[in-house]
Amino acid sequence: MKPNEPRGAPPRVLTLRFRNLRTYQRLKQVAALVGTSMNEIAEAAVERELDFLSADLESQLTETVEALKSWRSTEADIERDIQQFGDAESSLRDPMRATLRTIKLVDPLNIGALFADSVEH
Repeated sequence: MKPNEPRGAPPRVLTLRFRNLRTYQRLKQVAALVGTSMNEIAEAAVERELDFLSADLESQLTETVEALKSWRSTEADIERDIQQFGDAESSLRDPMRATLRTIKLVDPLNIGALFADSVEH
């Protein structure tokens, strides 16, 4: 019985499908040589791999948590950041800003003039 298994708990089932026939054959041979089941060897290998991967993930998460803990801001920091953002937004010309241009319309029949002053005098 494994340390984390409750007494009398049924084993969990996972069907493994080996794409590499050689891996399956080696697992079968080693199990026969050692005198244990293929399941026990496969489970032990998976546990070792998960321990290895988990340690790396735990390390990455710890680094992230430490980075987050180191980021502290005060009210003054927030006000300064808002001011710097506003300054940056207002100091550069907005390339998308529309500008009013006068253009010479082509209106050979002077139709625009007919509708230019619709208020009767």
